[in-house]
Amino acid sequence: MIPKSTGYLADLNIHWKNYIQYLHKIEVAPKTKLQLLHDVANRIFIVESGSVRMGFEKDGKDITLQFFFEDELVASVESLFNQTPSKYFIETIEHSTIYYLTKEMLEVMALKLPEMANITQDILMSRLIYYSNHLHSYISETPEQRFNKLIETRPYIFMRVSQRHIASYLGITNVSLSRIKARKSVVYDQQPATVSVAEADNEEYLKS
Repeated sequence: MIPKSTGYLADLNIHWKNYIQYLHKIEVAPKTKLQLLHDVANRIFIVESGSVRMGFEKDGKDITLQFFFEDELVASVESLFNQTPSKYFIETIEHSTIYYLTKEMLEVMALKLPEMANITQDILMSRLIYYSNHLHSYISETPEQRFNKLIETRPYIFMRVSQRHIASYLGITNVSLSRIKARKSVVYDQQPATVSVAEADNEEYLKS
């Protein structure tokens, strides 16, 4: 059985299915782009089942910024609200059941439903805190520390997402991720190298 996550909408006590009459349901195959890079966003997506990732491209590389699972909402927010080209793409990882809300319908809901202001604020604040912590992690932690944190907080990712997507999310190469996994099952009795393994992993990623 595929392990399910507890999404942040549930954590925020947001019962999104109460508003299902405003949403459109779609069944989506893996590797389907829900949002294209540089297109202006017009939809907010909620994952009922399956998984989705948000990413961007740098120097021809596909970089994963975040993963989304059951009961989680994803959108290219800046593009959606400013109506500017999206800096990110959104793509399914697994076969997914997705509900989406158009920008126009969101505006209708904002007029009809007084609670929408608080719901929107809670979601935006949750995402702001997440990205702040994510940035701090990249600045202050080694790749292995980020790997350990991912195992502790979202272990199901390793059963549902390919290694290359996990590696790009952690900011390392596939090879470096394999090394980190190997070190979890082997105890080394060696003197520290001049350059630490964590530093080597970072350098390898920057050069690749």
